[in-house]
Amino acid sequence: MKVFLWTLFALSLILVINQFLDLHSIIYEHRYIVLLIALLIGLIPESGPHLVFISMFFSGSIPFSILFANSFVQDGHGALPLFAESKAMFFKIKILKFVIAGVLGVVMLYFNF
Repeated sequence: MKVFLWTLFALSLILVINQFLDLHSIIYEHRYIVLLIALLIGLIPESGPHLVFISMFFSGSIPFSILFANSFVQDGHGALPLFAESKAMFFKIKILKFVIAGVLGVVMLYFNF
């Protein structure tokens, strides 16, 4: 229920903000900060927050590179069994995915993907 409510709130907030501000141009001007936010949100081991980036991509608010980076880091509930087995390995994999997604996201943003 928490994920549903968080996602509903986030999507509603984006919809309202998009009515009053030109979200596309704001995101374009600060695309590297948005990339960092997408990477950090991708670290959350649930799939709900990822829906915000999918909807923003389909509405044209964010470029594919930001969606790609968030998707690369995000593994939903799939990594939770690893977390239960080995917390150290879980964090090593998350850090590795964060770094790789960050590098690929920056390169893709540079080439306007």
